[in-house]
Amino acid sequence: MFNVMPRPLRASWRRAQFWKYRLKARVKRLCHAWRYATGTLSADDAQTMIVECQDPAGWYPLMILTVEDALEYAREMFVDHPTLRRFIADGCARVGHKWETYGDELAEAFRWAAELAEEYAASEGIILVHITDKNSDGAGSEGEAQ
Repeated sequence: MFNVMPRPLRASWRRAQFWKYRLKARVKRLCHAWRYATGTLSADDAQTMIVECQDPAGWYPLMILTVEDALEYAREMFVDHPTLRRFIADGCARVGHKWETYGDELAEAFRWAAELAEEYAASEGIILVHITDKNSDGAGSEGEAQ
């Protein structure tokens, strides 16, 4: 293949591209740092930072407990309620801080987070209705979940 650029110019071009990439990566990290410092970090930003910090920290999680996955699991247990997401998020936070793995499965973490969500809801006077309870009565309604 015929190259139009002479060799010294190609080397300079590659070097410029490399430094352009490095500058963009550094600006991106500085933007994440700024959002972290000002308390405006989004969930995507936080997840990106966690992934980027794995190699320097030497920390590689094999199981990841997420609010979205735990919420999906809880929606199979409870009739949906407007505050269910908040209770699941609180449950996941506690499970994440207290969890000790001894070969336990991620499903056990989901179950624990859902049980905590039920306790948190009860402490605020909200009764989360189990789907099995709703189906066994034959006459459940969305209003029961409140």
